[in-house]
Amino acid sequence: MRIVVISDIHLALRASSLLENWRVVARWIAEAHPDLVVRLGDISLDGASNPAELREAANILADLGVPIRFLPGNHDIGDNPIAPDVPTEHLLDLARLEEYRVLFGLDRWSLNAGAWRMIGLDAQLFGTATAEEKAQFDWLGNELRSGAGPLGLMLHKPLFRNGPEDREPHVRYVTEAPRRRLLAMLGCHELRFVLSGHAHQSRRLLRDGVEHRWAPSTAFCLPDGMQERIGDKEVGILTLTLSGNNHCFAMTRPEGLLRHNILDHPQLYPGITTLRVRLGVEAAL
Repeated sequence: MRIVVISDIHLALRASSLLENWRVVARWIAEAHPDLVVRLGDISLDGASNPAELREAANILADLGVPIRFLPGNHDIGDNPIAPDVPTEHLLDLARLEEYRVLFGLDRWSLNAGAWRMIGLDAQLFGTATAEEKAQFDWLGNELRSGAGPLGLMLHKPLFRNGPEDREPHVRYVTEAPRRRLLAMLGCHELRFVLSGHAHQSRRLLRDGVEHRWAPSTAFCLPDGMQERIGDKEVGILTLTLSGNNHCFAMTRPEGLLRHNILDHPQLYPGITTLRVRLGVEAAL
């Protein structure tokens, strides 16, 4: 089975440069004919604040012509707290989550591919102490009891920077307490990989026999002055091939896909203009 994995496409009609990058990716998908496309969140430019952009993204993606599974990101439905009692700039909006489900389907899912099981989770629920978070953990427990074999996990946010022992709260990673619970649930299963987006960097990290893979954005990168460089600041897509009990990731940058610097597009997000002045338009990617 061949799966195309796309993350952080940040679509809206007003974001013409990012929309053109998406058209490049869509043409590549049409020629590649994968078995499945998975989108790892931040589908919309700012659907969490503007629901019209969530609907615009759904309309843009409606005619891809291949099976698709979606997962939400912080720009789609809001964000989770990074730690207890730590305020979040745009907290998870449960009304937006319901709209997301109408437009894109369930925010958690599982599928079988030969010997493999793949599970997609809503990372924006972790640490929210909501009924939705509890329901997702209950659902995951039932899914894990229902079968065996190699397992792959997909979600918007990476689980950690360096390893399960990380303690520092950070908006980039899954909150510590639910991460510990999640890893404990997965510990007695044959977890092979954890696939995430969100960071706008590509990275491969092996921990305890599990491959942690970060999918880059197709839209833009953030300069070093805004964001720590951990992996590779590039744009592109991942291809995941499942064969027997084996898996393989491959990075692709379709011809014509531009590596935008977010500072060059100050109209897209509030606050970018101020950062652009402070860091300089030539801030290194």
